[in-house]
Amino acid sequence: MVARVNKKINMAIVGYGYIGKYWEKAILKDNRMNIAGIYDTSINASDSAGHKFYKTFEHLLNDPEINTCIICTPTDNHYTTAMEILSYGKNIVVEKPTVLNMEEYNKLLEKARENHALVFNAFHFVYSPEIAWFRTSIPDLHKEYGKIGSFYSYFSDPYFIDGELKNKALSLLGSWVDSGSNILSMLYSIFDSIRLDSLTFGDSYAGTFSDLFSTASMKFNDSNKDAGFGHTVTNWVSNSSFKYTDFTFPETDSRIRLNHSGLTVTISNDTGSKLLFSAEEENHLLAHYIGLEAAVYEALYSGKGNEEYGKMVYNTMYSPLNGDDANA
Repeated sequence: MVARVNKKINMAIVGYGYIGKYWEKAILKDNRMNIAGIYDTSINASDSAGHKFYKTFEHLLNDPEINTCIICTPTDNHYTTAMEILSYGKNIVVEKPTVLNMEEYNKLLEKARENHALVFNAFHFVYSPEIAWFRTSIPDLHKEYGKIGSFYSYFSDPYFIDGELKNKALSLLGSWVDSGSNILSMLYSIFDSIRLDSLTFGDSYAGTFSDLFSTASMKFNDSNKDAGFGHTVTNWVSNSSFKYTDFTFPETDSRIRLNHSGLTVTISNDTGSKLLFSAEEENHLLAHYIGLEAAVYEALYSGKGNEEYGKMVYNTMYSPLNGDDANA
């Protein structure tokens, strides 16, 4: 039996940096979960915004009031931190990527089972308003425009400029692991099955997991009988931040664009272009975390994680890097 939470969910934020503060804003806005403490080796108690501050990790782990930890540490520290927290029987919510390979992920799930804890993979991009709208609108879109035949995702971030990696990207590992996990988690929230056919990388800045550019091709299908192919591009060298995904509906020669940067959805066909959806949120990343925080609350309250969802995403993402079949 897992650690279902039947009372106020007391969260500890492990890593109170850029992303940790977005979690804080989302939790305080919703007010269904409680920030019961902060742990971060790089700050002092005076920097914890009035939250309880743990001087050592052991103090946090041994606090019976804490039933769930949100892990916002640097990416290469996610796995070891998660394993230690799980060994104390506490649920974990882990920023993507949760792990750096499938061996780590399988060990993580085994540790969670042994200690009756939940694992929630925090794929924040899935909860961007335009993606959420598109996902819930698919039945109506099918009726009006037919089945989805293909997609194209382009994710650009200004992380490598003038031969130098910018500070915000120092712990992100590379364009495929960072943006690829966003793309794949989005696609798995729409389609039942994805098969990665090819994955190629451009230049790298430091070896393994440090690609600056990637292209991938894949096939998809789902229970709605959507089936087709898609291509993705992740780009850290464009000197701009721009993200979108196009879905084509060949039966009506229509294209629906999800503008992830503008939080809008538009359709284009032989009758012209039309705006289908526009979100009101000004802070795009906060909009992601507000949706994510609500999903985490519902999952923890019902005693469920998203372990299998994470397995699909990470198996597809990492298997090609290990020379394995991404769909085994």
